[in-house]
Amino acid sequence: MSLRAGASKACISPTPDLFPFGTFGGADPRSALHDDIFTRAVVIDNGETRAAIVNFDLVVLPPVEETRTLIAQAGNIPEENVFMCATHNHDAPGTRRKIQFKDSPRSDTERTEKFTQIVFDSVQKAVREAAERLQPAKYGFATGESWINVNRDKQFEDGYWMQDNNYARYADKTLAVLKFVDEEEKLIAAVLNYGCHAVLGFVAKDFDGKIKVSADWPGVTQGFVERRFGNDAVCLWTPAAEGNLNPVIGSGVFTYLDDGYGVRTNLPDGTAYVLMQSLGGQHAIDAIQVINGITSYTDTMDIQSVWSSVDLPAQKAPEGADMAYNRLLVDNIIPLGPNGERPEKKLVEMEDDPEHPYNMEMTLLKLGDVAFVGVPNEIYSEIGRDMKAASPMKNTVIVTHTNSNYIGYIPDKTSRGHLVFQAYGAIKPAACDEIIVEGMLKMFKELK
Repeated sequence: MSLRAGASKACISPTPDLFPFGTFGGADPRSALHDDIFTRAVVIDNGETRAAIVNFDLVVLPPVEETRTLIAQAGNIPEENVFMCATHNHDAPGTRRKIQFKDSPRSDTERTEKFTQIVFDSVQKAVREAAERLQPAKYGFATGESWINVNRDKQFEDGYWMQDNNYARYADKTLAVLKFVDEEEKLIAAVLNYGCHAVLGFVAKDFDGKIKVSADWPGVTQGFVERRFGNDAVCLWTPAAEGNLNPVIGSGVFTYLDDGYGVRTNLPDGTAYVLMQSLGGQHAIDAIQVINGITSYTDTMDIQSVWSSVDLPAQKAPEGADMAYNRLLVDNIIPLGPNGERPEKKLVEMEDDPEHPYNMEMTLLKLGDVAFVGVPNEIYSEIGRDMKAASPMKNTVIVTHTNSNYIGYIPDKTSRGHLVFQAYGAIKPAACDEIIVEGMLKMFKELK
């Protein structure tokens, strides 16, 4: 059967009456809109079945079961063939699943429900339009590199690990692109995949002193590519394994004292938003080079999906532990004392919790000779590397923040003992690499 593809996007920006809008993590609220945030959809039809790849410029997915059903209904797509992800954009408001408001004149529930409904309505619109735009298509796949990320686990002189640029540790630079073109080889859609946090605008003030809602640098990349190709082409960015990867430039920096201790320093107002434009543009240029380099196409596509799950070892904080203070310690954001004295860095020792393993749902969407493997959690880049190396399909793309409820970070086994904040989640760090790889291989074995 001949392949058909269609793509569209719809705005999910909060309306003015929702500001000031709560920020992920409960930080200072956002009081204005810097740039629009979107949901994007690519619908694929091979004459026998349909699939959809959908993203959201959000930090986590909206309520997953409702969202999957709405997408399936809007595009006449089997629910198991719906592959969705969040860009993990820290500059966006949250939906019903994760949101905080400050200084709100209304109840949290009212505002949360209103924004969630905006997202629901918009994703249905995007998927419906993508299905209506289905046309004869061909696809191609290729990978390139983009050097905009850096490993963020760094050991300081005092022996402790914190967030800062670590150029010596692993950071996957692979930029993967699945490209759909029409019969005249004009771009219908490009699905990008790359590992890096979208955090440049996180709690950063613009030139006017306001913290703003934004799509961060992935939004800049997506818009840049779409404007370059025109004709309603859609660029849909997906996050790869990025649990320990940050932008190579950031909205905050460390000032190192004579003893090597680092003090977090914010950049001047507006700087983060300038860096956002710069980094997103750099990534877009890299993506366009890969897109233009794809010149060999296939006009048929096998579509299959497999869902599975794995149990991950859990951990817990000892009773009475002050985890909020521990988080401040591991990120070095407690100010020095009046005489420059450093806070005592006595970190919490987590305990194994074998009675409560975490069940993580994994998904596999096979589109021709390209496999999209989805995990809902923030796996370290090394785990993503090992998954691709173990995959029986050469063109394997690892996507995070996908399809089911977000649980947290999963540091890899080479990061054992790195007591960064990622090591204090519900999942036991440095203990899941082989479990996740085997879970992926199990799904491949279930393919027809």
